[in-house]
Amino acid sequence: MLLVLTWLSTLEQPFKGLYEVQKRYYDAEAWYVVPDLPWLYLPDFSFLGGFAGKQIVIPLPGAYLVSAILFVNLCLGGIIRIRKGWKNIGVIISHFSMVSLLFAGFVAHKYSKEGIMFVMKDDVSDYAQSYYDYTIEVCEIIDGELTAPYVVPAEPLKKLGPADVQRVNLPKLPFNLDVSHWMRNSNVVKAPMGDDNPLVVDGLALQVAENATLEEENAAGCYIDILPNSADGRKVRLLLYGPAGGAVTATIDGKIYGFTLVREIWPMPFRVRLNESVGEYYPGTSKPSFFMSEITRLADNGEKKFTIKMNEPMRYGGYTLYQARWSGETERPQSGFAIVKNPSDQWPKYSLYISMLGLFIHFGMKLFGYMTSSSNKNRKSASKAA
Repeated sequence: MLLVLTWLSTLEQPFKGLYEVQKRYYDAEAWYVVPDLPWLYLPDFSFLGGFAGKQIVIPLPGAYLVSAILFVNLCLGGIIRIRKGWKNIGVIISHFSMVSLLFAGFVAHKYSKEGIMFVMKDDVSDYAQSYYDYTIEVCEIIDGELTAPYVVPAEPLKKLGPADVQRVNLPKLPFNLDVSHWMRNSNVVKAPMGDDNPLVVDGLALQVAENATLEEENAAGCYIDILPNSADGRKVRLLLYGPAGGAVTATIDGKIYGFTLVREIWPMPFRVRLNESVGEYYPGTSKPSFFMSEITRLADNGEKKFTIKMNEPMRYGGYTLYQARWSGETERPQSGFAIVKNPSDQWPKYSLYISMLGLFIHFGMKLFGYMTSSSNKNRKSASKAA
């Protein structure tokens, strides 16, 4: 079943995008999935009436559920209930490796974090930005400068739908927020003059856009209602749009506050200086055929130089940096590093080593037993002949 789900999700990825397919097939909430592929639709049988273009519904259990059942099955049948003894030690070790491999997948699914870091040549960066998740930053503006922001967590926001309203309490600020009309991908459009639609703010409104195949290309948007704590305070509605960049301001109790919808940012325990960024494009295209980066890692234990290439990442402090993007069209070359924080990053490799050991022991014992048995038979045959 895991093989079938992996095959179908791989076929579906070019049409729906990696992010959407992962959610549909592999999330813990995805108890079942209905494959959606072009060849899973009925052909044009209009003469039969009403059957043309209908999807063939094939419900399958989600990969997370299948993996959980396999985990329990391996624990009970392959470790607990299996006949113990030296003859089965190799099989037990191999089963244990598969259990640890599934557990590593669970840890990665539950606790891993992914983002990207863009660095221009000769610049230094110390933070990563999420591919998918957005946060709302709220900060007071004093003398034109932004103060330290209060960050609305991404977790409640990414669960919102267009019809949902999320109340956000800000105990250290003189107001709370209501986040509504969340759009995973949106456009900002000009509204007709004189339109009294409550979703029109300063002549602008958000319009739902079709989700992009690549999730990182989606531009989130939403509305926020600022709810002052004071009795005479008046509700203020703002429109937030991810790609806008700058903060949208509002005056509350005589103070100016800025509100920004940005992709979630998380600090790194080290800094990265990009010393050199080298790459080549396929002839006649803007698609890189090769790229690599020479960096200096700046951490508490000093500086150290690394060369990051495809499949040659840098690992440090629980983080892994992969070469993911390159752009040589700007005045200074720029590298994009995919950053993964995964507690079980190396566990699959160790699990495979354990599996190899178990299989080597098992088949080695079988071979030794076969050779011993054959040798005894030859001796008996020779003694009978004598």
